[in-house]
Amino acid sequence: MKFTLTTLISIASLMTLVRGQDDNYSNPILVAKPDCQSMDEFQSTFERLCPIWIPPPTASDGWYYDSTSFVRGGSDGNSPDYLATVNCLYTTRGGQKNVALEIVQSLGGAIANEGI
Repeated sequence: MKFTLTTLISIASLMTLVRGQDDNYSNPILVAKPDCQSMDEFQSTFERLCPIWIPPPTASDGWYYDSTSFVRGGSDGNSPDYLATVNCLYTTRGGQKNVALEIVQSLGGAIANEGI
């Protein structure tokens, strides 16, 4: 009985942890644009790269482009003009993957601190 209860609690904790990671991973992120680009250039390049960042999958690897979002100034609209909230989602049968930060970093941008 004790073994079964311990096992069930462990499984429930693991499921909660995995579910929490999946939810966080697909959420938009607040980023700072690259210094060498205007916000227009940054948005245009990000939106162009997102759908092609992960090459079209074969039947076995399974990541498919899902969606792009780019909101200037963050989600509240009160952030500085060099910030944006971005998302670049790819989907597979097991969940979602947000590659927005990879794209932003490749362009010379960075994740923004919450306090900015």
